[in-house]
Amino acid sequence: MKLCLGLHDFSDETFQFAAQLGVECVKVTGSELMPPAGRGVVPADRLHQLQDRLAAYDLTLDVFLLPQGPDTQYWNARLGRPERDREIEDVCKTIEICGRAGIPVVEWTWSIVDVWGSIPGENNWGRGGASIRRFDYDRVKDAQPEPGLGADADEMWERLEYFLVRIVPAAEQAGVRLALHPHDPPTPWLKGEARILSDFEGLKRVIELVPSEANGLNFCQGTVAEQAGADVIGMIRYFGERDKINHVHFRNVRGSVPKFDEVFIDEGDVDMLEAMRAYHEVGYRYAIMPDHTPKVAGDTPQGHRGRAYALGYIKALMQAVGAKPAGRRR
Repeated sequence: MKLCLGLHDFSDETFQFAAQLGVECVKVTGSELMPPAGRGVVPADRLHQLQDRLAAYDLTLDVFLLPQGPDTQYWNARLGRPERDREIEDVCKTIEICGRAGIPVVEWTWSIVDVWGSIPGENNWGRGGASIRRFDYDRVKDAQPEPGLGADADEMWERLEYFLVRIVPAAEQAGVRLALHPHDPPTPWLKGEARILSDFEGLKRVIELVPSEANGLNFCQGTVAEQAGADVIGMIRYFGERDKINHVHFRNVRGSVPKFDEVFIDEGDVDMLEAMRAYHEVGYRYAIMPDHTPKVAGDTPQGHRGRAYALGYIKALMQAVGAKPAGRRR
């Protein structure tokens, strides 16, 4: 497996920061490379330019996240509108371009509401007064959808299958593996949307809808841990043994739906050493990254200090289970 960092800017300082901490690869959010507003097809030249700059710091681009949010690349596909066919063509072309560029994993999400309902911002709920995200379903359970944006489970599954059966062949041809992110937060309903990817059965159904080496998951471990009653280690083994984990967000939480906190990587409910051991034992070989991290005293807007702590912790666990030789970067 490869230590990964999600890029929040494309500055040389950020690339140097990653290299100094032993990061091997990065993830980028497609919207940042796709003007205007994250629609259309990713420009191949912009990808190559970024890869050339990363190479100077011995970094590779290993995960490309398809644009998220309202009115981005495949927004109408999520709503089941006629425009979805044109959007799916754009997604397939983007996957093809990623494959030609040697990017092994394309991540995607399937939600209208997306990550919504957490209490963000400056607070002192975390250890030592760190700023963390908190979710309490009671605060948002009665929130209503925007007009025309609500969807029940049958609608969400029909739209997802329509999308999946078209993009998987494109991924197969491009030599790219797809990584679908579970719903965060994993509530049954949120703002009028049925959250169909909020438990083991939903994630299992996705990979069975279109059997293919290309069809897999971003195993966001924090999101899985937020699922009430989830066996996180068991799920790592289930999906990992079937080679269905194509990307990992390695983070920890305290609590689960209906209420949880996104805490430091070393103090949540999941035994992170056992989790890392499980990834190693099932032969996981792609990117693993911190994702969300608490903001600590003196941190930057991009959270460099909090991310540095999480990256160091992940690298130490990788060495502890034998996934990375101590004293060597690769």
